[in-house]
Amino acid sequence: MSNMLSILVTHYNRPEALAICISAIQSLKFPLPVELVVSDDCSTPDNLKQLQKLPINTLVTAPVNQGLASNLNKGIKACQGDYILYVQEDFIIRPEFLNLLPESIELLNSGALDMIRFRANYVFNHLIPITTHIFEIPKFSFKNFNINTFQYSDNPFLTTPAFFEKHNYYLENTSGPYGETEFAIRVLKSTSKIGIADRNYFDANNDSSSVMVTKPVKQKLGLKRKFWRFARALRQHLEWILYQPNNRKLCTYKNTYKNKRKS
Repeated sequence: MSNMLSILVTHYNRPEALAICISAIQSLKFPLPVELVVSDDCSTPDNLKQLQKLPINTLVTAPVNQGLASNLNKGIKACQGDYILYVQEDFIIRPEFLNLLPESIELLNSGALDMIRFRANYVFNHLIPITTHIFEIPKFSFKNFNINTFQYSDNPFLTTPAFFEKHNYYLENTSGPYGETEFAIRVLKSTSKIGIADRNYFDANNDSSSVMVTKPVKQKLGLKRKFWRFARALRQHLEWILYQPNNRKLCTYKNTYKNKRKS
């Protein structure tokens, strides 16, 4: 189906947050047809009952909890639109996002960018202007050294189904930080161009943030956070250099996979 936007929302046992997210989506008048796809990662039966009362076009469920990567993959494959706007259940779209959507779609159509992000928990000091409100994140910049490898994030973004076909979807059966870091390095190693908006167009409803950014930031062995971030950046740049796309393994990160985890 052409000229349709799929809004994909991942969910796990937070129906109240999801209801707020969907209410914000419904309050907006999108410039193209929209389908709402919710991918649930085996929430409890009581929570699933609450989901079934919400105005969802497609609800995708899972027999067991498999984590965010699996939840994303099955949700993406359920989307029927030409464009996919990804939102976790605890984000709220700001109304001004609608002003940015048409030019974002045009940038994807023209090939100027392959994905556009609308929220980040950190600031890129060097960006390449594309339009007034949208910038390309350079593949490498010394000014962005600590966050060069954070081009991709699971914060809200817009892309096409072809993006995931190109990158072979998310690596499943991994821990959250490992899986997101692997996908971010995979994107960085590719020719895909990632853009970012001039400011946050989504509000976090429960202090949500990217798994890759927040999990490793915990201080270890008394090291100051500034030094820890620099050390993490060195480590991830090494991953970038050594990464082999066919292998899909990180060299220095341990995969602490757990069966039950937040989606």
